[in-house]
Order: sequence, then C-alpha cells, then structure tokens
Amino acid sequence: MKSKVAERMMAKMPEDVKIFVDKYADIVVRINQLLKEKNYSQKELAEKLEKSPSEISKWLAGDHNFTLRSIAKLEAELGETILYVPKRIAFQTYSEKTISFTVLKNDHINTNVDFTPVTASCKSENELSNVI
Repeated sequence: MKSKVAERMMAKMPEDVKIFVDKYADIVVRINQLLKEKNYSQKELAEKLEKSPSEISKWLAGDHNFTLRSIAKLEAELGETILYVPKRIAFQTYSEKTISFTVLKNDHINTNVDFTPVTASCKSENELSNVI
C-alpha cells in the first residue's frame, strides 16, 4: 500500500518522469536477470565491456543513465535483447484499405510456444478481426 505522501508525489510527477522511471527500472531488472542467468558478476561484466566496475554499479543503481550505445553493448555481450521496439506492419486488404498492426514480440517469455502461420483472405476489417 502506498503512503499518502508517495501518492501526492506521484500525482505531481510529470508523465515523462513516470515513464522514464518505469522503463529504467525494467531495464535494470532485465540486466540483473541476465547477469544471474549467465552467472556474471558486475565486475566480470565491467571487464567484458571495458568499463569500470563503478560505472556498471552506477547503471544498475540508477545513478547514471544508459545510452543507447551502452544498451547495445550490453545486449551484444549478454546475447539477449534488453530493449525491444515494436515494428509496424502494413498491408492492403481487398478494399484497398491499409491496415497496420503493431507486432509485439518478447523472446524472453514463454519461448516454448509453437506458432503456426495463418494465411487468410479477408474482404473487410470485420473478417480480418475474426481471423486474428
């Protein structure tokens, strides 16, 4: 349960700050999960990235911002995606109306699921929504 003070602070906090804090926390949690899975210490990760252990510590404590370059280096070293950007896919229906989808993919959850491709011909959005 949140305290009333925390609730008042959150109510006054700009939306971009809330988003930043949530995303930063998600990134730190993901990196810590990967370090645990790979049996890496922060010190070993620092050596592999040619960074100081204190810089890695600051990243994971929230005292130093990640750059996109640093996230890319972490992904390359750890061999896993940390930050995922959804892609938009557009296609034409028979009515020449373009429909766009945002395809979300999370390789880190439930990876033992088999997906079967579905091919469908739809003449309207209603038919399309029934297929999907």
